[in-house]
Amino acid sequence: MTQMYMRGGVYFGTAAEMMDRIDELETKLAESEARSEVLETLVMDVAADLYDGVAAHKIDQRIGDVMKKLNEEEEDQ
Repeated sequence: MTQMYMRGGVYFGTAAEMMDRIDELETKLAESEARSEVLETLVMDVAADLYDGVAAHKIDQRIGDVMKKLNEEEEDQ
């Protein structure tokens, strides 16, 4: 086995195994970035709703719907 280095630590494995791990991490990063964008949009929408005087129960419903959708997407993966 080849000794490879990762962020100051030692990784024991083949280059192919390391590339597979990098692919996994890149996929997780892309998923996290997509989730972050959804949450950023939610925050901006809630801020606009508060500014416009939207009823609290409608804001709660919006937040609940988005969180439910994100949780369902996470479970599907």
